[in-house]
Amino acid sequence: MPIQVYADQPIVIVIDPGHGGENLGAEYDGYTEKDMTLIVAKAMKEELEKYNNVIVYLTHETDQDMSIKDRAAFAGERNADFLFCLHFNSSVEHNLFGAEVWVPASGEYYAKGYSFAQIQMREFTDFGLYSRGIKTRLNDKDENYYGILRYCTGEGVPAALIEHCHLDQEKDKKFYQQGEEQLIAFGRMDATAAAKYFGLKSDILGVDYRDFPVPQTEIPEGIVRPDKTEPELCRIEVTQVNEDTGEVTVQMEAEDADSYILYYRCSLDGGDTYLLPEEWPRPDAWNESAPSCSFTIKVPFDEKIALLASASNGFDKWTDSNIIELDAIPDPQRLKEEAFQRAQQEAEEEAQKLLEQMQNYNQIHFDEEAPNKGAEDADSNLIQVTVIIGGLILCMIFISFFMARAIFLLVKGNKKR
Repeated sequence: MPIQVYADQPIVIVIDPGHGGENLGAEYDGYTEKDMTLIVAKAMKEELEKYNNVIVYLTHETDQDMSIKDRAAFAGERNADFLFCLHFNSSVEHNLFGAEVWVPASGEYYAKGYSFAQIQMREFTDFGLYSRGIKTRLNDKDENYYGILRYCTGEGVPAALIEHCHLDQEKDKKFYQQGEEQLIAFGRMDATAAAKYFGLKSDILGVDYRDFPVPQTEIPEGIVRPDKTEPELCRIEVTQVNEDTGEVTVQMEAEDADSYILYYRCSLDGGDTYLLPEEWPRPDAWNESAPSCSFTIKVPFDEKIALLASASNGFDKWTDSNIIELDAIPDPQRLKEEAFQRAQQEAEEEAQKLLEQMQNYNQIHFDEEAPNKGAEDADSNLIQVTVIIGGLILCMIFISFFMARAIFLLVKGNKKR
């Protein structure tokens, strides 16, 4: 039957700051996960304590070592209604981004975890984070992979593991690298999600979530397994090539019947290397992806391109598309420079020809002059010839200049393939 929670009785909440002591967690750009989760957890506790009928604990309030099993036992000893385990993320290749929530994989613990996670995910997306989804993960014994979920289930405590964002990807850095106040905002956001889930009211904050529509999740009959298969469809088509800018517009289709499309990425060398992943459009809901998307990438000039794209589902399983071979796009700047150099060379050659003609004319003219012709007449003729030839040279230079400019403007035109 559906699980729905209201705060008719005092609620006991346990918040677990991930890592601690010698267990540093993720480290990147001078940030350490264990320090960040403790700040977020304290802010979440402070915010939740502003609500009526709620008791809030932290598994640890200082930077200390504490086993996963002891954290779950702490919640069990206090008869907690829920444990929220707070984390930040990173990936092996430093290329993934977004927020996600992990929940237990079976029974009422899955139903309660998933119902809460839907509220948390809405808070994330309203905050501007990209949703990586709500997921389960199993170990080789078909148990919950994450110890905090496994041990909390054993203690009879519903739980969720919250990954706020990735420390090692540029798209997520803006959510945590602008000061401690951002981490405090995360804690307040987590508290709001918990308050909505439990239907809490706060006289201090002036909010009342007693009628908040908590999503209802059916209790599954068996284990809810993660999707281990790749997307079934991934196909691309080049719709436009801009030879002036090197921009290639691509129409891409992708589909996964068991999940949703999470990211896409491109390769310009047939899959040997890839550009960083980008968001796949999901306009209606975090777990409903659009059937296609269009994007534009910039390719290098003067190189043949083997264009390929990949699509991943919510569990980071990738499928490659077809490969499209693109001829090298000539570099417009190189073409302009070459055209100008050719025009300049032609102008110089024409000028040289005219100069040679002038010299030949002078030689013939003076050879045919009568020996008794006066020096004054010879000088006058030489000046006239020089002026005429000089004028012709200037005309040729101007003509060559306008030829070069015409070629420049022709190359500058926007040609489409």
